[in-house]
Amino acid sequence: MLGRVRLSIAVELGYPSDIGAQCAAVRREVTDRVTAWAGVEVSDLVVAVERLHSAHSRRTGRERVR
Repeated sequence: MLGRVRLSIAVELGYPSDIGAQCAAVRREVTDRVTAWAGVEVSDLVVAVERLHSAHSRRTGRERVR
């Protein structure tokens, strides 16, 4: 290992969902990839949820939502 880094990443997630589990999965994936690609240990990774997308927000606007 060459060193250690601290990172922060912002994500957009679908909702409803298990946000904690999705953030944990992102944390694992980013940590593994950074270690493999850059050869450094990720000592701290902050995952910020920037936006949530509901099934209703993906509609075209012509459909009725109850």
